[in-house]
Amino acid sequence: LKSPLSAIRGTAELLHEPEMPAPDRERFVANIERETARIQELVDRMMELAALESRRSLERTEPVALRELLEERVSSACAAGAPRGITVTLDAATDATVDGDALLLQRAVGNLLDNALDFSPQGASVEVTLTQRGPNSRMAEISVRDHGPGIPDYADQKVFEKFYSLARPGSQRKSTGLGLPFVREIAALHQGRITLRNADGGGAVAVLSLPAEPQT
Repeated sequence: LKSPLSAIRGTAELLHEPEMPAPDRERFVANIERETARIQELVDRMMELAALESRRSLERTEPVALRELLEERVSSACAAGAPRGITVTLDAATDATVDGDALLLQRAVGNLLDNALDFSPQGASVEVTLTQRGPNSRMAEISVRDHGPGIPDYADQKVFEKFYSLARPGSQRKSTGLGLPFVREIAALHQGRITLRNADGGGAVAVLSLPAEPQT
């Protein structure tokens, strides 16, 4: 919170200048609005994460068809990536069903796709796959692979720490650092897990593993 608050305080002091040209005043007001939005996002994420961490189990569960959930999330990601020419594809030859909270699972997959888009260069692709290994497998795996710079060695053990964030290529801006911890809590509530590693051939791949009903 310190960085955006400092920016707001400094900008507010400048706005007291009586002879400030109108274009400069508009630019400084826009800066205050932008930094205020950053604070609001951070506070909202902190409250959501705190609420998840206080839960010992899911209150209500229902069968969730993962292919339909992924089709919806991928469609949204396609629209978000279109201005930068990023394509998002889904490979889900077979469906998988988990007993869980559909809204939380949507949020988890959405966070992984947001990260993949943020770290993807212009014109790149993001691949989402759904697998359930073997007819008797109890785990469904959702993988989200990008073709960005990958995870630096120094960050390999830190990516799931609260508030830890890597600068996004191009803008060099950082996120709140709460997205991946949020996904980790959702995975734990579903008796699953989340991993993030460098992919063969470049980029990074996140894998969300969830207990699933056996294939029939």
